[in-house]
Amino acid sequence: MKRVLLSLAAGLIAASGQVIADPFGVYPFKIPPQYQAELSDYRTDWTRVTGFEHSGLHWQQFIVVFLNKDVKVYESNYLEYLRLYQDYDEDEDEEEPVPNFKSYSPGTIVLKENFSSQSGSPHEALTITMMIKRQPGYSPTHGDWEYVQFDKQGKVLLAGKGTDSAIQKVCASCHESIKERDYIFANFYSKSK
Repeated sequence: MKRVLLSLAAGLIAASGQVIADPFGVYPFKIPPQYQAELSDYRTDWTRVTGFEHSGLHWQQFIVVFLNKDVKVYESNYLEYLRLYQDYDEDEDEEEPVPNFKSYSPGTIVLKENFSSQSGSPHEALTITMMIKRQPGYSPTHGDWEYVQFDKQGKVLLAGKGTDSAIQKVCASCHESIKERDYIFANFYSKSK
């Protein structure tokens, strides 16, 4: 009897479309037309480098980070961050370690999904923020990164260089404090593949 009920329940759930084989194949964000070609399949084709992480740096929201390439750079910079800043066995007589952060290549996109927090868990999809590494000369004082933010309906809220006043206020003023890390906070990393 138990088997029959379980089979019936499983069949009803499957028939109602409630089973999602790949939750990252579901897109809670509409992609703006100008970014459609680059981002259309980011959840399935790119590398997700974090799970849902609570980020005090990003408005106390939960974030999920994806990269289109240069995942090894992200991983290396995360490990270097731990080596330099998470050394709990620090000896005052030791010399300060020399940072060895890597730079991202042009064309790298670091995409961050942002979710509201409710009762300590991710809740509603809010925005996507991303940094796109452009060719040398695009924005030399800000690592040649373009900053972009759009809401879940696909409305672009910000797009441009770190020198733009709105981007300076919302994004670049924090990211420029980590110039040695090529402006990317690689504070979270969860190897998914």
